[in-house]
Amino acid sequence: MRLRQRLEIIFLLLLVVPFVAVTVLQVDRTISVMVLDLQRTGDLVIGQIFEQIRADLNHPEQDPIAAMRADPLLKSFLGSSLAFAPGVVYARVETPDGHIISGPETANPEPPSFAVLLREAGSWWPSAPIAAVWGNRTYEMSKPVNLGDKPLAVIRIGLSTALIDAEARHAVNYTIAVGAAGVLLALAAAMLVSRVLREPIAALISSAEEIAPVGEKISLPPGNGDELESVVAKFNQLAARIKMSRVQWETERGQFFNIFRSINDAVILLDAAGAVLFANDEAHERLGLPAGGLAESKPLKLLLGADHPLIRAIETATTTGIELRDAALELTAGQSSERLLVSLFALGRGPEPPGILVVARDLRLMKELETVVEHSDRLVRLGSVISGVAHQLRNPLNAMSLQLELLSHDVERSGNAVRRVRALRDEIERLDRAIDALLRFMRPEQLKPASVPLNSLLTEVAAAVRKPEIRVECELDPSVLAITADRALLAEAFRNVIANAVDAMPQGGRLTIGSQRLPDDFVEIRICDEGIGIEDTSRIFNLYYTTKKGGSGLGLPLALRAVDLHHGTIQVDSQPGAGTRVRIRLPIAIGHTATARREIA
Repeated sequence: MRLRQRLEIIFLLLLVVPFVAVTVLQVDRTISVMVLDLQRTGDLVIGQIFEQIRADLNHPEQDPIAAMRADPLLKSFLGSSLAFAPGVVYARVETPDGHIISGPETANPEPPSFAVLLREAGSWWPSAPIAAVWGNRTYEMSKPVNLGDKPLAVIRIGLSTALIDAEARHAVNYTIAVGAAGVLLALAAAMLVSRVLREPIAALISSAEEIAPVGEKISLPPGNGDELESVVAKFNQLAARIKMSRVQWETERGQFFNIFRSINDAVILLDAAGAVLFANDEAHERLGLPAGGLAESKPLKLLLGADHPLIRAIETATTTGIELRDAALELTAGQSSERLLVSLFALGRGPEPPGILVVARDLRLMKELETVVEHSDRLVRLGSVISGVAHQLRNPLNAMSLQLELLSHDVERSGNAVRRVRALRDEIERLDRAIDALLRFMRPEQLKPASVPLNSLLTEVAAAVRKPEIRVECELDPSVLAITADRALLAEAFRNVIANAVDAMPQGGRLTIGSQRLPDDFVEIRICDEGIGIEDTSRIFNLYYTTKKGGSGLGLPLALRAVDLHHGTIQVDSQPGAGTRVRIRLPIAIGHTATARREIA
């Protein structure tokens, strides 16, 4: 059944059912009133008969029964009650055992008591009163007549529901006729409403298609000809699309705010009245806004004060309608001052934008960034100079090494001279290795990223420790799988750190190598020893710094450079006599936006 047909039926029922219900209740009310009138008529007739019997009993010398049978007034009254009392069909007086004293006889069976009619007429069920009077039924009322304490006679009258039946039939016929007319009127009204609503329904369908999300097509099942069902179907589809779009919007909004929270610039979003809708942590810190969401929904002018430079800049931009780009503002707090680059962007177009986006950047951070860039340029230039110097040094060293080789052949008969020549050659080779390491450190490294099983690489590097006095223990996290890295460069970094740990335990000890997966898509590698420890950890990553005899001072700087190239961090914790713990954190994917830095504790 279509929706329009269901609405027509509901409309029909709303018109017909209340009318029929009211009519039935009115019929029941009429029947109850007529039954009460019939009861009063019966009580009146019985009372008059009883008074006439009392007059006959005033002659004690006569037999009471004989006196009643011989009384012509009693017979006349019993006969006239049929003609003048409405609804009375018989009236008689009989003995307690059923013998008639005066009045007509009635055919068996005896009619039911009038109390039954009273009970049915007062029933809560609407059809019970109609059923009690339907069909010209007769009910009997009776009253006993006593002589002293002994029963003498019984007065009985029969009451017919013929008049009530006729009235009930008339009311029922009237109800049926009016109900039929109501059905016809309801059908006509439903058809009229359907025609009147056809054009608005078509307009609603068109509007639903117009407000659908861009690129979304709202379609209906084939063969559907009900306009109302079409509206319901289209709006259901539209509601589903809007709900999906809202979920997507909420997700993108959360990502958008997370991006704002993560950047280093102070970001504030204001509504048209200047109240704070959003402010990231940098805005709270630099502008002194209350944290914990207390700044939201409050005017920024109230939080900062009307004389604040940022408030004056916002009011000027709002009044003139000109967006502000990278304007320098100086904020003074006590004895300290801070310079900011402020940009104001209007949200939306028009003379009264719905909001303003405020972005404030610290000039100090920009200067530090410029310093870092300048330092990097200097390092590049220094690397080029060092490469040229190394080339100029290596050529004479090669010539000197060749001449020493020839000299060793000429003086090989003299043992002391040969020993000194060899010592000089060793120093030249050591100098050559230092220059080679310097070139490796300064040369831009070209990573060759690949999938590297980290636990397998750590196991391989640990197996290379051959000293029997060193006990190697591996505590590898099985959830650590492969990472994206340059295997050769990473293996060299691990070997350099492990070599330092082994050299720190000349008497032997335990070397622990572990791995752990971190929740932010990083892995941590731990290399711990029980060696002599490090007194000063602030210089261990400096080039050529070493405390070992014959050490090159290149192992840890090269390890740090390898970790930096993988966008990781390295942290060293050490105490003299208590061993050293090195923690290396690497991103699982080499493109992770981690900040490469060195942490020394």
